[in-house]
Amino acid sequence: MLGAGAAPAAAQGTPIGGSGVGYYLNDAFTGQANRVLTYGERLDDVHVGDWDGNGTDTLMVRRGNSFYARNSATSGPADVVFSYGDPGDTVLVGDWDGNGSDTLVVRRGGTYFVKNTVSTGTADVVFSYGDPGDTVLVGDWDGQGGDTLTVRRGGRYFVKNDLSTGVASGEFLYGDPGDVVLVGRWSAGQAGDTLGVRRGSTYFLRNSLTSGVADTVFAYGEPTDTAFTGDWNADGLDTLGVRRDIVPVPAPVPPGRPADVDCADFATQAQAQAWFTRYYPAYGDVAGLDADGNLRACESLP
Repeated sequence: MLGAGAAPAAAQGTPIGGSGVGYYLNDAFTGQANRVLTYGERLDDVHVGDWDGNGTDTLMVRRGNSFYARNSATSGPADVVFSYGDPGDTVLVGDWDGNGSDTLVVRRGGTYFVKNTVSTGTADVVFSYGDPGDTVLVGDWDGQGGDTLTVRRGGRYFVKNDLSTGVASGEFLYGDPGDVVLVGRWSAGQAGDTLGVRRGSTYFLRNSLTSGVADTVFAYGEPTDTAFTGDWNADGLDTLGVRRDIVPVPAPVPPGRPADVDCADFATQAQAQAWFTRYYPAYGDVAGLDADGNLRACESLP
């Protein structure tokens, strides 16, 4: 996930999960989403990567063993369509050869089949790492420009710095076994990718692959959101995106134009959030309910 001249930046490598066709991308860890788009269908498997090597991460839909990549963070049809592997395969995304473009790996148990181009064809590299039941993360752990694997077992991580069969290059502890974990390059001072832990709508980012406390803590979105990471503006740093179902706005707009409300019109934060979620995709925060731009409306309400 590295464009020419940009610093290494990687998403988690696995499908982002969740459901919905609405994607809310933010170039910072505070403020309002500055890119809102729709792509694919609500139950699609979706991956994030830099498919054309321009430094920005975008979306790719998987349906069976067919992949539909979009090369801009905008709504529209796929720019590239290709097939790889079998419909039941586990698929990971990364820049495996360090050339600045992300491609696919098929995982079958503890064996990985690397493809170095976004195209139909056979694997370019095959290797084994870890156990078939391991949770695997993808990142540029040593800052050398190529993505490799880390095996997660509970709160312990086993980092491998090359695409070869063998033992881990290093290991460390971070977070709790039940944490949701994201991967990215959060700070310009980082040599490579590190981890972020998500608990509800709070994120704990660590700027080194070592045991210790978080370097950055912030809140964003809702606890029920599906969150993922990527470099949306080619600055070499990863930030958050959120996937949500978009609630269609009826036409004509229901009585009471969106701008005619404020937080005092709602009894609870949940009521305000429902109104905000309904109108935001079409109008943005037209009523000013999201004062700090974190996609949470009227946070002072009970």
